[in-house]
This record gives sequence, structure tokens and C-alpha cells, in this order.
Amino acid sequence: MLQAALRLVRTKDPAKITMEEIARRAGITKITLYRRWPSKTALLADALLHELQHAAPLDERAPPHTAIVDHVKAFTHGLTGKLGILFERVIAQSLTDGDARFALRDRYLALRRRTAISIIKRGAADGSFNFSGTAEERHDELYGAIFYRFLFKVGSLDEKSAIRLVDDTLNRGPDPKTVRRRG
Repeated sequence: MLQAALRLVRTKDPAKITMEEIARRAGITKITLYRRWPSKTALLADALLHELQHAAPLDERAPPHTAIVDHVKAFTHGLTGKLGILFERVIAQSLTDGDARFALRDRYLALRRRTAISIIKRGAADGSFNFSGTAEERHDELYGAIFYRFLFKVGSLDEKSAIRLVDDTLNRGPDPKTVRRRG
């Protein structure tokens, strides 16, 4: 079912895809789709998550720096290929359709964000990362920069730039407000 939805999104505007079409492609009934997903947008968000989990996994067992760097490298690499096309189409749909926006946020972003923030917090606790502010702020800054570069085609998304983004965002040193001035 997810693969049928992914194949359609790669060739067609998500706004024009119907549950009937996805069901036909998957060789099942529309009722079967609606048993698992309340809407097409929920199905597309899950399909995107499924695809991304394979293309750019977030390994919670790896050391924090390795987990985030490996994820960002795989994610940025994926965005320059077929995954990028899929992402652009699903994001475009979410910008014009409120239900799609919330489905993308709640079904895709919430899980990935929560997992990455957990890894960043673990890295702050074990000394892998040294940043000011919260793990949530650093996550949003890091992935916000990636999405900005991807969506507006500014800056670079190559491997070297991806690693630099991680290191610049997560290794900032102590907050200057908390450091005592000498002298």
C-alpha cells in the first residue's frame, strides 16, 4: 500500500491522487486503505516516513555524534535524488492543504523530531555535543537549515556541508551569559 502510494507520488501531483487510485495500484479495495489510514494525506505522510526510514535511518543505538552525522549525510544525499522529488511534492501539498500539513507534522515530523531530539539530548549529556540553548532549538536550527537549502536551492547539501552544519549547530560551546568574565 505504501509502495503504491510512493509510486504514484513520484509521477503525479499528490493533490490529484485519489484513494481509489492508490487502492487500485496496490491491488486492494479502498475500504482496506481506510481501515489503516483516515485520509490520503495520512497515507502519504506514512509513505514518506517509510521511505525515509530506509533512506536515512536515525540510529538511536549509535553514539550521538555518529547518529546525527550519519542521518544528516543520508538525508541530504537522499534529498538530491528521488527522495527529494517525493519530499517536494508532499511538502507542496502540505502547504496548500491544512489536513496534509497536520498529517505531515503529526505522522512524520513528530516521530523523526522526537527521535533526533532524544539523540541530541543524549549527546549533550555525555559531552558529544556542547551547545547553548535547548536540544529542541538546536534540532530545529539544524533541520531548518537543511530544509531551507533544499526547498530554495541555496547553499550546499553535499556531505562536507552537511557535516559542517551538524558541527556548527551542535558544538557551539557554553552560553556566554553563563560564563563569568575574567579580569
